[in-house]
Amino acid sequence: MDRNTFFDSASEVASGNSKKIEKRPGQAIWQAVRAHLRDILTETDFIRWVADLKLIAEVDGKIVIAARDRLSYDRVVADHRHAIQRIWREHDEGRRDVRLVCWKDAEDALRAITEDPWADVVPAAALAGSGGGDDGGDNGPVVGAAPLPRPASGAPEMTFDTLVTGPSNEKAVALAQRVADGLPLGTQLFVIAGLQGTGKTHMLHALRHRAALQNSAATIVYLTAEEFLSAYTDGVKARDTSGLKKRLRAAHILLIDDLHRVSGKPGTETELFQNIREVIAQGGNVVLAADKPPGELAGFSPRMMSELKGATTVEVELPDLAMRREIIRRLAEHIRADNPAFELDDELVDRIQAGIRGPGRELTGAVWNLFTEATFGAVKPTLDMVERIIRRMEGEIRLPSIELVKKATMKVFNISKADLESPSKARAVVYPRQIAMYLCREQTKKSLPQIGRAFGKRDHTTILYAHRKITAKLAKDTELSGDVAKVMAAIQELLASGAN
Repeated sequence: MDRNTFFDSASEVASGNSKKIEKRPGQAIWQAVRAHLRDILTETDFIRWVADLKLIAEVDGKIVIAARDRLSYDRVVADHRHAIQRIWREHDEGRRDVRLVCWKDAEDALRAITEDPWADVVPAAALAGSGGGDDGGDNGPVVGAAPLPRPASGAPEMTFDTLVTGPSNEKAVALAQRVADGLPLGTQLFVIAGLQGTGKTHMLHALRHRAALQNSAATIVYLTAEEFLSAYTDGVKARDTSGLKKRLRAAHILLIDDLHRVSGKPGTETELFQNIREVIAQGGNVVLAADKPPGELAGFSPRMMSELKGATTVEVELPDLAMRREIIRRLAEHIRADNPAFELDDELVDRIQAGIRGPGRELTGAVWNLFTEATFGAVKPTLDMVERIIRRMEGEIRLPSIELVKKATMKVFNISKADLESPSKARAVVYPRQIAMYLCREQTKKSLPQIGRAFGKRDHTTILYAHRKITAKLAKDTELSGDVAKVMAAIQELLASGAN
């Protein structure tokens, strides 16, 4: 029998000259791995990302495990790949490597000999009360036991329609759309820079989706830097990187996510550089996503830095308050389409927005956690549920002091403490001062007189006026909303560093 063994949901078959295998030791290992993963992961993570994975094949000595769609694949690769590899080796006497694939993007060789692994998945409702017989699927429910709970509504597909757009990302979105539409942009190399969780990956997938709709003949290649590194390393070990070169250099649009992960790896960087140059030389476009703009990236060679600095660069900032609320609302509405009880009123939306300090990714994580807390959308979410989610995600929240809020404001607006406490009526001073007063009232829970004394011994009515003014303008003033979000982020940075 050859080294390539393939599994479908009903039987295990082999490629080439190999014969059908009646016993399925690979499936037994996979079941043990799944049980082990369920023990070490949170129930939410296991149900949402791991329970749906399928054991597909053994190809060239590697175990192939598939995710149903790109979103699931990206999340598993980012958060659980190393755990799956480590635990597989613990249970596998052959200590084989694991390769994760996205079924939607799987190569023809796999699709040719393996039917859709999810084609025979029976809906949970149809399984209620069923019994008798042995389950033949690798992930199916055990007869006589309740099926694994799964969200009735999956995450939205990553397109421009599902991406919340606003002041923090509108330039990057416009650039990605122009690349997808094949419009001229002056350069052929583009960098989208921004902190983790600000939607860069969503943007790249949306670009790929739109470009494919615009031109079905176009070859669009998406890779994370980690995937590129893994493919390059495998090629070096096999002394043949021609497959990787062929795949990348055929691209009309090449998308590389998490570029910063290649820094400090000269061989990988050189290979990536050469492929980027080749795609551009053939008239293609290259879009790179990184956590920092080119001028702030470290660990790259002068040649690569020169290439990056010659690119068109756009930055993605943290979402402002209006965008944060919209991210929560939009995902909640998506879930509610299949779960009518899952209704978030303004109070719950505002509490999630205020309680979850991180970027958009963490906001969506909070909504999915709330979905689980609400018995997978079966009951209406409550404020108590939201508070439990916030405590679970953020831990015991440490409130900032008035002085820390002032430090954060000074950092964002480049003004002095004396300015904040002065009687100056100049807008350059009044504007940040009122934001600081507003955030002191919102985040420190100190009394109005206490806050007033900290701002040059002002009367409590001055603090109340500033709070009411900022509150009234936040919903419609995007510049103000963005500035408040920046000061809030600076507050969290200072708290994280131990300041107070």
